[in-house]
Amino acid sequence: MSTDDADAKKDAEATEKIELDKAPAAAEAKTDEAAKTGGESAKSGDDSKKKTGQPAAAPAPSANEGRSNLLPVIAAFVAGILLVAAVTAVVAFYMQAQQKKDELAAVREATAAGCAFGRTVSEYDYANNLQAYFDKVKNDSTGEFLQEFGDATTALADAMNQAQVKSWVDDVQCGYQSGDTSEAKVLVTLTQFRTNFSQPQPDRQFVVIIADMRHENGRWKVAKLDSPMLRGMGTGLPGAPAETPAPGEQPAPTEQPQQQPGN
Repeated sequence: MSTDDADAKKDAEATEKIELDKAPAAAEAKTDEAAKTGGESAKSGDDSKKKTGQPAAAPAPSANEGRSNLLPVIAAFVAGILLVAAVTAVVAFYMQAQQKKDELAAVREATAAGCAFGRTVSEYDYANNLQAYFDKVKNDSTGEFLQEFGDATTALADAMNQAQVKSWVDDVQCGYQSGDTSEAKVLVTLTQFRTNFSQPQPDRQFVVIIADMRHENGRWKVAKLDSPMLRGMGTGLPGAPAETPAPGEQPAPTEQPQQQPGN
């Protein structure tokens, strides 16, 4: 073997030995680097876990979101107001309609009662149960008229029997003048026919009566009766006979004016 070949072989062995020595060191260096990198990754993961575990702060609501939340409340409030207004309107309408209905009923019933009373108080017969006549008039009257008629009942009965009066009516007409659901004025017009012992032929008379009606216990009754055309006739009450001479009596003759000379 030549000297050059021997040197070359030695150099190759030395180089191989150096490479073998470097391999474990490089492997160890890689292992340390990997461990270091793994530690940093683990630490970073822990920090991420810590940060992730904490709840994120809620974003502050915007002005538009606040207004949106109030819309249902406002809508409900407005709906409530509209509902109350609708109920109030319905109740008011019902009350007005009921009041109108009651007023119309009062007009109709008061007028009918006034008409019926005008006939009742003006129809009588001395020979046909006068007591029933007085009872009927009292049953349909109240207040001032009832008091006045009750006080005059005895005098009226005596006068009717003495004068032998009879009365009946025709063409009774009535009209509502004024009032409300408790009081009313009714105008009654009628044609009355009357006879007595001295006047067997019927005397026809047109009578106007103003009846003050009052609603009591579910009924319309006459509280006051005004008949200007009957004033001064007997007691002034409807049903009272006109002043007539008693049977057998003759009215005193009236003096005739003396004729003056030259006439």
